[in-house]
Amino acid sequence: MSKNKYILPMQGLWYVEYGGLNRKTSHSWDVISQRYAYDFEIRKQQLPYHSDYTKCDNYYSYKENIIAPLDGWVVDIKNEYDNTRILKDRPIICDCDNPMGNYIIIKHKHNEYSVIAHIEKNSFKVDIGDTVKQGQTIALVGNSGNTQGPHIHFQLQNSDKKGLIITFDNILVQKKNKFKRTKYINKGIYVKNK
Repeated sequence: MSKNKYILPMQGLWYVEYGGLNRKTSHSWDVISQRYAYDFEIRKQQLPYHSDYTKCDNYYSYKENIIAPLDGWVVDIKNEYDNTRILKDRPIICDCDNPMGNYIIIKHKHNEYSVIAHIEKNSFKVDIGDTVKQGQTIALVGNSGNTQGPHIHFQLQNSDKKGLIITFDNILVQKKNKFKRTKYINKGIYVKNK
């Protein structure tokens, strides 16, 4: 469990497509660093896209801002991969040699590291060594790496690359037409920063 408290790495209302606190809700339980990872996407009328779903531009999440979930400094960036193709029936595929595709790693106090993946190539607003402030725009959502459509992959790990449960601060879960404050989330819900 994280010692720090984080906000979501995006603005507005997003759907938790994958992720959670146990084997049943996790989408990467056997990958230790990704055990408590989340995938977020914007949905409208229960879908993450409109019209032709094989085009990145038709996904509501595509090229949306990614923000720093907490103050920290950038320790790694990968910025070399084009977007993965989106095929008929949207199978999860990877068109590069790294399942994360383009990513950023930010070090936070207490030796906690946030990892945000599938970023749009050449969209980074920061460089390795830069300090970032919580809420600062750091890049744009893309579709690089192991994906089936544009989304944000967000995980937290320690210096040994062991996944940590993310303790959230100032985030809200949508329940019907009301919002409720929460610290922990699972797949299948809509969430936003307060």
